[in-house]
Amino acid sequence: MAMGGGNSLNKGNNNNNGGEKKWWQKGKTWGIIIVLIVAMGAGWATSVGFYSLFPWAMPGSIREKGTEDTQVIRSMRRTKEVSLLRLGVTGIISKENKSHFFNMEIPGTERARFIQYTFDAKLGFEGKEVTIKKTDENTFDITIPEFKFIGYDDPEYRVIVEQNGALSFGTQQIDSLDMINNILTDKAKKEYVDSNRDILEEQAKSFYTSIVNSISPETKLHFTFQQAKE
Repeated sequence: MAMGGGNSLNKGNNNNNGGEKKWWQKGKTWGIIIVLIVAMGAGWATSVGFYSLFPWAMPGSIREKGTEDTQVIRSMRRTKEVSLLRLGVTGIISKENKSHFFNMEIPGTERARFIQYTFDAKLGFEGKEVTIKKTDENTFDITIPEFKFIGYDDPEYRVIVEQNGALSFGTQQIDSLDMINNILTDKAKKEYVDSNRDILEEQAKSFYTSIVNSISPETKLHFTFQQAKE
């Protein structure tokens, strides 16, 4: 009897120990899962914080997916310039610097740079300054303001020749940007307009005549062209 009771107690203890062992194993498993989740979350947060402070260290694959380009239009202005002629301009500009000693050039100190440039120049006039007067039932006088250089498109510049003498280390460097800025001077713009004035006048006549004749073919137009004061 005594031994039988002992077996029953042992079985009960074994069952309890087995249950406790299973619960402990389950708790251990869940504990590992929780630790992994926390570790992953901490790692993610650390990475985000690190890349926020040092964006240049972010891998290219991540950076490309997260790149955003936001543009804001700060202002908008309506223009009424009439472009009549587009010129394809190509040229070469050069500049040379030398060192001097009491107004005497020092041999071997020369620097030279040659830049080839191309762009499309736009010539026309200010549309809002055009005046139109009716002189007869089917006749109008149109006064066109002075022609001007409106702007340019598709500029390209490249250095084609650069020379530096053996003793040029003491000679002033040549600034390519300064050379480029001197290509479109006020004098150059005026020359573009003056050399193409006849074509500009013909284009202006054709521009307004085509508009008016499409509405009233019988209407006659007389044109007056203003010129810039010297």
